[in-house]
Amino acid sequence: MFAQSAVAATNGLARLSLALLGMAVAVPTAGAAESALVDNVERLVSPYIENQVVVGLTVGILADDRQQVAGFGRLAIDQDRRPDGDTLYEIGSVTKALTGILLGDAVVRGEVTLQTSMREMLPEAPPGLPPSGLAKGDQPIRLLHLATHTSGLPRLPDDLNPADPANPYADYSGDRLERFLQSAEPRQVPGDQTEYSNLGMGALGYLLARRGNRSYEQLLAERLSGPLGMRSTVITLSDVLRQRLASPHSADGLPERNWDFQALAGAGGVRSSVNDMLRMLAAQIEPPEGPIGEAIELAWQVHRQPQAGEDFALGLGWHVAKDGQTRWHNGQSGGYHAMVLVNRASRVAVVVLANSATPEVDRLAEDLFRMASGVSVEPRVFTPVMEVSEEVMRRYVGRYSVVPGFDLQVTIDKGRLMVRATGQPAARIYPKSDVEWFYKVVDAQVTFQVDERGECHELTLHQNGRVLPARRVDQPEQ
Repeated sequence: MFAQSAVAATNGLARLSLALLGMAVAVPTAGAAESALVDNVERLVSPYIENQVVVGLTVGILADDRQQVAGFGRLAIDQDRRPDGDTLYEIGSVTKALTGILLGDAVVRGEVTLQTSMREMLPEAPPGLPPSGLAKGDQPIRLLHLATHTSGLPRLPDDLNPADPANPYADYSGDRLERFLQSAEPRQVPGDQTEYSNLGMGALGYLLARRGNRSYEQLLAERLSGPLGMRSTVITLSDVLRQRLASPHSADGLPERNWDFQALAGAGGVRSSVNDMLRMLAAQIEPPEGPIGEAIELAWQVHRQPQAGEDFALGLGWHVAKDGQTRWHNGQSGGYHAMVLVNRASRVAVVVLANSATPEVDRLAEDLFRMASGVSVEPRVFTPVMEVSEEVMRRYVGRYSVVPGFDLQVTIDKGRLMVRATGQPAARIYPKSDVEWFYKVVDAQVTFQVDERGECHELTLHQNGRVLPARRVDQPEQ
């Protein structure tokens, strides 16, 4: 009903990555005027900061050869410093677009083809473990299937059982991935259906690196981030780069943990800055000469047209908007959200990196992209958050029974009112008034029933069209 665990959220990310840009992006040929660009960025971003939707973010825009970079909010909830173009963020699944380009690079160099099978890239299965062939019938999983989410592999490996659920990929090693793949079978014929897979893209990055006897991070630096001058695009942070890393936060603005990756780094393990991501996006608009430019061109091409019931065409790692021109990808980790969009025809690109794990960032990035493309866009209007004293909050602290076995525990944590449903993590709620509160992590509201003495004996939960009263089952202080 409420917020998911970190591991469950990794599943949800996959759905996010195919849910945006349901409408075609109309892109005029001329970019917005520079002065209007500067004014409109702040106008569109301000509601997200003022309404505490994000703690901090950095925006980067390319529009007809003009570039703008601006930071907003805070590097951390307890810091006044504003992020900038060199601030580092986890970019989550935007990493997949980089992995797609690395596949293009391997093809250009003649190391693999798009039709190379996974089985050719893996070592022989160990004794006692019969190989699956990574095929359905006579149809093997090929590298093209991994890069277009048509492999038939699940979203996540079945044996992903992290020792630390707050850092879900940290202990998933190459040995574990290889062993899982040695006996894995696709759930449908490869190439038949699109099903977003962190496992598939993570395995692609791992196999490309393994073919070159290097790590994914080394491959990325040698063939993509290095040639494009993306000096701050890394997986492992040096002491110097760590000083530039924005602190992670949940959608509720609470401190979160950074995520670490081993074998599945190609699915979401990269950290980068807006300045670096703009270098990458500029190269999509005007690919440089040489292997990296050819790799970018190959990844940019449409390799998967939408099938029945599917929303988007796909490049290698890229999603293709319904206008047929715009490439995009988003990503989210435990405490960050990222979104990039780029259109060659209009020479417009946008990147938004935020230190809050909220998909609201996608809407902001899309609005900025439309604005930079010459479309009139109005700022978002959010439900206003009131200031409510802790004295008022204390009226509501207690346990409320929705049905037998399912309670809502209301607490105060560092001046924030929190609600924890049975079996779920606590989530923050925000006041519209003294008695009307709302969630940001889900579409739900809570109304507290207060009597003439200011005591609360009942609340009402509103969610998914349902109205659920909950009686208080502990005694409020007299």
